[in-house]
Amino acid sequence: MPPPAAEAVADGHDDLYVSPACFVQTAESRFGPDVLDDLKAFVQESPHDSEMVFDDEDEDAEEDEDEDDGLDPDAGFTDMYDLDATMGIAGIETDPNHAQLGFPRIATTRNNLTALSQQYNLYFAAYQDRIYAYQPRRAGPHILPPPSLILHPRQSKLGADCGGALDQRFPHQINHIIVGNLGDLEILLFAYDDGDVAAYYTHSVARCIRVQSDPVRASTGSPIRQAVHPKPFFHENVGKSAWGLAIHQRSRLIAVGSNLHEATVFAFALTRTSVAVKFPEHDNSPKVTCGQTAFELQRHFLARTRMWRIILPLGRGGTNIPNLSFLDDEAGEAEKVVAIDVNNNIWLLDIWKIGAVPVRWPDPYTRDHQHALPGGWGVLVLPCSSFKPTKTIHESLGLPGREVMAVTKPGESRIWLDTSCSLYYIKDFPTNPDTVFRQRHTRLDYAKTHACKSECQEDDLSDVWETVSDSGDEGGGGENWQPDTAGNMRLHPMTTDPGAEQWSAITPFSGRPDSGLADMTDEAQMSRGIIPSFGETPLLDGDISRHSLFSRLHNDRQRRIKYLELPKADFTANLVKNYCLLRTTLTDVELQPFDRNAPCIESRYLLTHQVPAGVAAPWDFHSAYSERINMLIHVPELNLVAAGSPTGRVALITLTKTAKRLHLTRVQHGFRVDCVLPRKSEDDKRLRPGCTLIGLAMSPVPTHQGRGLKLRLKSGGGRAVSTMYRLIMHYKDHTILMYDVARGVTDQELLIF
Repeated sequence: MPPPAAEAVADGHDDLYVSPACFVQTAESRFGPDVLDDLKAFVQESPHDSEMVFDDEDEDAEEDEDEDDGLDPDAGFTDMYDLDATMGIAGIETDPNHAQLGFPRIATTRNNLTALSQQYNLYFAAYQDRIYAYQPRRAGPHILPPPSLILHPRQSKLGADCGGALDQRFPHQINHIIVGNLGDLEILLFAYDDGDVAAYYTHSVARCIRVQSDPVRASTGSPIRQAVHPKPFFHENVGKSAWGLAIHQRSRLIAVGSNLHEATVFAFALTRTSVAVKFPEHDNSPKVTCGQTAFELQRHFLARTRMWRIILPLGRGGTNIPNLSFLDDEAGEAEKVVAIDVNNNIWLLDIWKIGAVPVRWPDPYTRDHQHALPGGWGVLVLPCSSFKPTKTIHESLGLPGREVMAVTKPGESRIWLDTSCSLYYIKDFPTNPDTVFRQRHTRLDYAKTHACKSECQEDDLSDVWETVSDSGDEGGGGENWQPDTAGNMRLHPMTTDPGAEQWSAITPFSGRPDSGLADMTDEAQMSRGIIPSFGETPLLDGDISRHSLFSRLHNDRQRRIKYLELPKADFTANLVKNYCLLRTTLTDVELQPFDRNAPCIESRYLLTHQVPAGVAAPWDFHSAYSERINMLIHVPELNLVAAGSPTGRVALITLTKTAKRLHLTRVQHGFRVDCVLPRKSEDDKRLRPGCTLIGLAMSPVPTHQGRGLKLRLKSGGGRAVSTMYRLIMHYKDHTILMYDVARGVTDQELLIF
């Protein structure tokens, strides 16, 4: 019998589909009924009551070199929870603490702790200091079978020296994990509370699982070598609790945001680089600490002949960095890191320019009695190619134009369009409908009372199409883009002396080189640190005392940075035309184009704290801990961003673009909220547990038709739709909710999964 037909998630724009069935796996189905009492006690306990027990035994060994040929999604090992705590499973040493409890413990008040591979049928969940790898199935009640592998890299010496920010007794717990491509290979990247950052290749994990579950080996009794267990190819420490993570595929970079109030970028050495650099004919740049001029150091820096640890301090106005993202130049190479701090400031940090200072994009909110302190938690750099064309304001923003409120904010010259009333139009919205109805009418009454008495009111409902020009050159930043002989674009920095202002932060040369870059002409060059703002190249080679001293000097680095405020920043035409920022706070989502003439879009109170009826809420489910939209997944194929919050909700946000005008401004880029999961109907069935959401993950649904994961679906009428994605929500009590998500043609009402 086929599953029920999928439904359009919102009336009027029925091209995003979420399966009407929510597939559920409970903790009881995963671990058995005997664990429920202990699990309830764990979910409710205060962090001060818990005994943090862990072992330091290393489970990593040398990586096997066999080729991988795919995974069986139903393959797995014997249930590890039925085994004695001292037993091992095909190279896995079980965790005594987890095995004795009957379930793995989950760290509290972290970032996103789950991820799905985009190339293999692998689901990763971080439990304290370990990552469990599962091969998920298509439906409940057994979405996650027993784990196929447990990854447990040992704590680094630097991590042991740093300690933790959230738990000093057990600092080596994971704060955040992501999956992405580094070059041609997919990696699993994760960050710890003690500042450790490590990564595995997912093909190594897949190979290990395939070898250990090989039925031929099992039938012949051939021994399974410990050598097949994967080993991290990357393991570093950033000096303090690590949170934000980003991977840049083309430029082969890893970025980490930390509680040192700085971003650290790890740039791997390359055999060749595609960036051609042109410097002024006369080098008038100052000498830096290594004895080179700033331009000479920058030339060597961009050559990528060694691995660089690039330190990007925020400055005195910055604080902890929970999330960050890369911003590309016109050639698709990483140019900047865009970081958000917990004070809701956005920071644009230039990666490669010696002497460059950060640009601060401050919090736009007014801190009055009408709005709590916002708190910044998420940021995404979105290319304009990810936005879906729409024909009306309603289709673009999710509500009629007359209900969009125009807002002005202190220090902002451009208009903000408040679309919070769109929550009223979301089908099966989980918040009490009476509450949403009252909020909508309160906001509309406020808008009418404070309406501007001018001709702009006549334009509110305009449906006149206007052509959006793509030829503007506003915001030029002094850079010159020219094609090379192969037709590719290369960045040529200014050919004139930038002047003394750019070099104001440079640490002056003391007359004696102190960075040891003497190996520049050698075939093998050692890894180095670099602080581009200062032109300093400190040696950070794993020595604990050297790293500790460097970390302790972070306050000095913050004081020395003189950042630029946003109005003084000079954006390139590429940046203005091709990118927008998505910023998330405690409960709100904002879209802010780099074009200063374009309006910003905001939806407030989207994911608010709500305790299910009849539930005794655990301490970390309080709004002070759970209201933070810190889980963001961008799915370009679906023109979609999935935004999750520990409150237990996920909003599905469609990115839109239009040529319509509203409040005398061209909307250009916007978004609408199509769905909030779990839906009200699922709340009524009590499918959402009364505890925090610890992880959100999305990937294409795997298919057995060939080796690839991509699955092309066709409806009953034969019309093609997008790849179907699975969305998995993972709660602290180990409840799993899974949905199928796809996008179809706009005139198609139903889709059969």
